[in-house]
Amino acid sequence: MDSQNKTNSNKSCRKTSANQSGQNMCGEAECSKKQETSQKNCMVCGKTLEYLTNEIKLTCSYCGCSFAGYIKCPSGHYVCDDCHNKTAEEQANAIYAASSSTDPLEIFEQVISHTNISMLGCHHASIAAGAFITAVKNERTLEISDEMVKEIFARTKRQAIGGYCGLTGVCGIAPALGACFAVILGSKCGTDREQKITMAAVSQIVEAIAELTGPSCCKAYARKSITIAQEFLEKHLKIVLTRSTASILCEYSLKHPHGCRKEKCPYFNSM
Repeated sequence: MDSQNKTNSNKSCRKTSANQSGQNMCGEAECSKKQETSQKNCMVCGKTLEYLTNEIKLTCSYCGCSFAGYIKCPSGHYVCDDCHNKTAEEQANAIYAASSSTDPLEIFEQVISHTNISMLGCHHASIAAGAFITAVKNERTLEISDEMVKEIFARTKRQAIGGYCGLTGVCGIAPALGACFAVILGSKCGTDREQKITMAAVSQIVEAIAELTGPSCCKAYARKSITIAQEFLEKHLKIVLTRSTASILCEYSLKHPHGCRKEKCPYFNSM
């Protein structure tokens, strides 16, 4: 499910009776039936989400904060990015901490295989960045500190907003991996080679994502983007991460709320 998205400014909050677990006051049996549906649709009731072209004021069904947003449930439910991504990010952080892998795609696939990870949404941006920087850290050529990782996630959060891939043409996965290169290289406004490499990597990722669109798929975007990031790391920093030898065959085609691209997607599993 795409986060029923938010902007970070001008939010107002009130207390809400909805709990924070993603179960939102339904009975245990009902929640069990809704679990798979809520991974691709509304996290509250499972209905198909509505995508808007003009922002409206929405109140998060989880935290009670109000935002200007573009994605909502026809029943009026709305889940902000922070609440939508919370469970995925917590599960991902546990995997990063335990992983010794230098294969970022392996780490990414391990994270998204968890049952509580929604089919679509900007948690894929933070997961792609987390998988990539974890592999770099485990490779050990560079010393990657916890503060560097936190900075990558902080920058990603500022630019990865649900639904904006269609609203502005920029998927949050691109700046997420750009943040990895920027932090590694020390890029900031006014630097030379560091900023050029970072922007060149992001530019190529954006182009590759555009080739995979129609409709959009966060998982396909992330897989291709991570591959490009690996190639850039090897070319410009001479750091070689492990590459998965087996072809990735996607297991999530039937869960795509917009419809899988099937044979048009390089990860489609036709078996």
